[in-house]
Amino acid sequence: SKPGRLSKEEYEIIKQHSVEGEKIVSPIDPEIAEIIRAHHEWFNGEGYPDHLSGEEIPLCARIISVADVFDALTTDRPYRRAFSIDKAIKMIKERKGTQFDPSVVDVFLSIPIEEIKNALKNANITEISEKYMS
Repeated sequence: SKPGRLSKEEYEIIKQHSVEGEKIVSPIDPEIAEIIRAHHEWFNGEGYPDHLSGEEIPLCARIISVADVFDALTTDRPYRRAFSIDKAIKMIKERKGTQFDPSVVDVFLSIPIEEIKNALKNANITEISEKYMS
């Protein structure tokens, strides 16, 4: 909730959330812990914390990565207003193959925009994920 951008040092601390999340969840569910750790890895290997790439990244983490970024882009932040859904989709398309797994982006893009808008309005993400990810 800090107004304005994070400093480089603050960002390095924030980046530890995936490792800390893994530590918290690991005793309960090691598979989910692995997904939490990897959800900021980039398809091209430039993510964090382990610089995994491609299929080294668990599939669920690659899916969550797209969903997490879409949520971040379409949500107001202290340092910027939310982007429109259309702009967020464009930004995700632009990162296909670099930040995001192309096949995951393709599935995301196959969801009609009206369904995305309705899911966001009704907070019914489960309905969409069951329809498109099964």
